[in-house]
Amino acid sequence: MKVPVQLGVLCATLALAVVPAVAQPTVGGILNNYSYTLPGLPNYGIAQGSIFALYGSAMSGSSTGLQNAPLQTTLVGSTLNVTVGGVTTHPYLYYVTPTQIAGILPSNTPVGTGTITVTYNNQTSAPLAIQVVASGFGMLSLNNLGSGPSAAENANVNYSLLSSTNAANPGDYIVFWGSGLGPVSGSENTYPQPQTNMTNLPIQVEIGGVSATVDYRGRSQYPGLDEVIVIVPSGVSGCQVSVAVISGSPSVVSNYGTIPVAPSGTRTCTDPTTSILTASQLQTLAGKSTVSYGFIGIGKTTTTTQPITVSGVTIEPGGTTVTDSASAAFVRYTSAQFESLTQSTASVGSCTLFTYTLANEGTLPNSLPTYLNAGSAINLSGPQGNQALTFLNGLYSNPSPPTTFIPTSGGAFSFNNGSGGPDVGAFTTSLTVAAPLTWTNSSSITTVTRSQGVTVNWTGGNSNTYVEISGSAFSGSSQTAVGGFFYCTAPVSAGTFTVPASVLLSLPPTGSITESGVTIPIPGTLVVGNYSNPVSFTASGLDFAFAQFYNTNSIQAAYQ
Repeated sequence: MKVPVQLGVLCATLALAVVPAVAQPTVGGILNNYSYTLPGLPNYGIAQGSIFALYGSAMSGSSTGLQNAPLQTTLVGSTLNVTVGGVTTHPYLYYVTPTQIAGILPSNTPVGTGTITVTYNNQTSAPLAIQVVASGFGMLSLNNLGSGPSAAENANVNYSLLSSTNAANPGDYIVFWGSGLGPVSGSENTYPQPQTNMTNLPIQVEIGGVSATVDYRGRSQYPGLDEVIVIVPSGVSGCQVSVAVISGSPSVVSNYGTIPVAPSGTRTCTDPTTSILTASQLQTLAGKSTVSYGFIGIGKTTTTTQPITVSGVTIEPGGTTVTDSASAAFVRYTSAQFESLTQSTASVGSCTLFTYTLANEGTLPNSLPTYLNAGSAINLSGPQGNQALTFLNGLYSNPSPPTTFIPTSGGAFSFNNGSGGPDVGAFTTSLTVAAPLTWTNSSSITTVTRSQGVTVNWTGGNSNTYVEISGSAFSGSSQTAVGGFFYCTAPVSAGTFTVPASVLLSLPPTGSITESGVTIPIPGTLVVGNYSNPVSFTASGLDFAFAQFYNTNSIQAAYQ
């Protein structure tokens, strides 16, 4: 089997600066080296035999490079000590820096909750809690952050890296890299490692929500580095087809990734329903240093909330509100920012998942654009009259809109920006809105059992479009709170979609936030939305622009 060049990302975030050691090292966090799954999430844990990253300060007086096998348990005077159930083991070290250490948790470390410390310069840190699990795969992603496109290779095409123009086909053998499948016997710090198919390991790989045949799961030739080889199932396609690896017993869901899948006979993926731009247009834009585009949207939002009571006092009465809104934005992104945005969606039939803490709300790369001025106002004309979307802080909106201005039966709307502005020239465009989609079973969903998935049903909507199903859950104290949010897409013609259990089991159960002794319940959300086919228009200063109608229905739900 092919040896991955991706092992090099093990030290992609390696800090090279040398800083003086202080009297005592500290340790502040430990994560799977590839998934970056956060403590507090249900799929968190450091698997026996897996590669992890430990974060802290003064853990060493110097930085090493990535070590060759045989790996040692001490590097430049730094040693890690893991104690679980009265058993102490010493991880093998891939590299050491003052602020970060990567190592392999020995397979004979017992499963359970214990502690990890670092000893350097005859000083030992205070212990940090470590949760050891039997299996918990972390999948390598292209952004090295555990989200977005997977760093997957196609064994049918010379083990080349998958891309939008080198997409997988149904029946291809795809290699996923990562760590955390589970323990091995014998030496685990030498190269090459025995490559044994762990056929006794319960495993399921979902590609686009469809279970794929697993050809191999086990160690690669490198210590601690695993590979999972699967056959792409039929019936899935798109540029952002979801991938999740569920392993072990009890089962643990990996971080979510995506791969491009094209119909047999072509290697260029397309997302004809969800994409505003074609694959060739995206490829052209990817060659530019910056990308400028405009968006005009009008939407109808229905929000249903439940009463919130704290200490017997109702602080939120709950109820249903319907709001119509209109907005526009004209922005410029760097090519890297634009690429990250196009990778944050899900192909039809797939889901994407992101997690966050209060300190770091999400794993999405920075996406703050440069805002462009298209004139003092965007003029909107519709069935119930005219209004102006005024320019403020880079965005155009109707600050005091009528309660509703979009008829339930739909209608025609037109937009213009007069003579234009300093960044964007004049334009005129129109949009015909259909009757909004109706979420038919929203009232029956108050509690979501994550292990069973959740099914949503709808009627109506814009023909030949897609429906986006999204949701979020959040729990913990203000210091330790973690959360997650997901997006799934389905064709509007399907009328139904089931969010897989593998997605929901990656979310924390909903709970509450405690601050200054006051506990406030934090419900989760579940949203069903429909988007019209975008209408493209042109204006000087923009690479592309479009107008679109959306309607969303949001409810609160308890995720259990």
